Amino acid sequence: MEIHRSNLQVIHYHADKSLMRIIVSSDTEYIGDESFQEAQSKILEMTRKYQPSRVLTNVQNLLYTIPPEMQEWTAKNIIASMIQLGLRRLAYIIPKDFYAQLSIEQLGDEIPDLNFLRRFL
Repeated sequence: MEIHRSNLQVIHYHADKSLMRIIVSSDTEYIGDESFQEAQSKILEMTRKYQPSRVLTNVQNLLYTIPPEMQEWTAKNIIASMIQLGLRRLAYIIPKDFYAQLSIEQLGDEIPDLNFLRRFL
């Protein structure tokens, strides 16, 4: 079921699989750090509400290159909180854009919990 829609992302929750699925739109080329943080905060809000154990994030259309400070902010403030809420697995369908892809992979390097399973597809 769809639980959130904005110009930057659509979030679905599948209760039978304890799966939250996020689809990032192509309207991300000119977003700033503030819009990025708002989108990430919405993901955390939905995680608090629905408590998924798995998240699949499709960032194929991502055109925003996540700067190092936003990678660190996301890992510490969003993903770490999601792990504390019970998230066990996180997978990314990586972007086509090389620089956006690299920034997603670097974000993965910032995730602190070694027992946490993450994949890049």
